[in-house]
Order: sequence, then C-alpha cells, then structure tokens
Amino acid sequence: IPCCQVSSGINAEYGGYGEVEYGILREVGVVDDKTPVATILHDVQIVDNEDLPLTSLSCHDVPVDIVCTPTRVLRTKTRIPKPAKIFWDLISDTMMDDIGALKELKA
Repeated sequence: IPCCQVSSGINAEYGGYGEVEYGILREVGVVDDKTPVATILHDVQIVDNEDLPLTSLSCHDVPVDIVCTPTRVLRTKTRIPKPAKIFWDLISDTMMDDIGALKELKA
C-alpha cells in the first residue's frame, strides 16, 4: 500500500512505474527538479517520520510536493532532490516491454 510521510515528502510507491515515468519525463526534458510532483492518497496512508524514514529512499524514488487526500491538500516543502534520470540498471524486461518510451530512449 502506498504511503507518504508529509513533512519530508517521502512517498512510498510500490511497483516502480511512476518513478520510471518520471525518469522518462526528466530525460526528454519536459520536467525538471522544480516541477511540482503531486500524489493522491487516503488519509490513513499519511504516516509519521519514524514509519517512513529518509533512509528508506532509493535513488529512483521521487519525493512529492503536494499530497491530496479526500479531506485535505498538504504541501510537503520537501528538500529531497528529485532523480534526474532513468536508472537503466533497475529497468526490468517487463518494464521495457510495457513502456514503449523506454525502448525508444534506449535505441
């Protein structure tokens, strides 16, 4: 289940396709580190610092700037840098098959 630690903008998304799509957008130059990143969650998915520490981040994780729940809109004021590229060594064969843009960028 995805969750977010709002004070830092750490977003735990399981599956990895969102991070790959963000990496694609960075590589083609349509977003940069100043482009706000938003996510939608249920209120129960907002967690405390100790439940989702900064050390849980991987190189490809995209911190979020805005979190929308059914009852509120939260701004994280994150200072965590956003990844600037696709981490090709983390791309699975399934992702290559599922995401056509990856094939084009790799060619």
